[in-house]
Amino acid sequence: MIECVIYLCVIGQVITGSWDKTVKCWDPRGASGQERTLIGSYAQPERVYSLSLVGNRVVVATAGRHVNVYDLRNMSQPEQRRESSLKYQTRCVRCYPNGTGYALSSVEGRVAMEFFDLSEAAQAKKYAFKCHRKSEAGKDIVYPVNAIAFHPVYGTFATGGCDGFVNVWDGNNKKRLYQYSKYPSSIAALSFSRDGRLLAVASSYTFEEGEKPYDNFSHSPSPLSLSVAGSNLLMYILQPRARFYICPQCE
Repeated sequence: MIECVIYLCVIGQVITGSWDKTVKCWDPRGASGQERTLIGSYAQPERVYSLSLVGNRVVVATAGRHVNVYDLRNMSQPEQRRESSLKYQTRCVRCYPNGTGYALSSVEGRVAMEFFDLSEAAQAKKYAFKCHRKSEAGKDIVYPVNAIAFHPVYGTFATGGCDGFVNVWDGNNKKRLYQYSKYPSSIAALSFSRDGRLLAVASSYTFEEGEKPYDNFSHSPSPLSLSVAGSNLLMYILQPRARFYICPQCE
């Protein structure tokens, strides 16, 4: 099963990550036939759960809490082999827009902020925080964090979880800026438009509780809702306040 796909618009190539424990690079411009379009296949220690790209770096997160960092110019070996700082299964990895590191989320309602630089000073900046949780009858209910998306201009980021909420965070100041109204089901995916004015939110059951009867959600937020294969794809304008969103790296 192909779990994730990245399109490299500059060079016109595609990278896929799969449960067959491989990352593969493809050139869709080539002649027909797999042998003519497959550029390379790179074995991973476990099933691939998430991929992210920034500059020439590709970050691969797999089962078993493995994280491999590759240089696109030499995919034969990872330039870094890491283990997730979170204790439980990885759900999503996304690189910082400024290229200094990546955010990693887990099934245990946590997000870790990591840095590529392995120096002691840089590693001292990394941290993890709890999110997508609630207290009920004196107990903490923890939800997987399925999606992370960084704003391409301001460097803030959004997270989406199985609690049906989308939160917007200021990672530099370590605080939550905003929480959107609850969606009808789990947040399956998030993506900002290139200019950062639009945020697409896909809300769909992600099988965190096993098989369930099919449910075609009727939730229709303003201003636009598109029903796609039983999921709701929601796009709306995100208009941040500059005094909250500007970070030192993006000024």
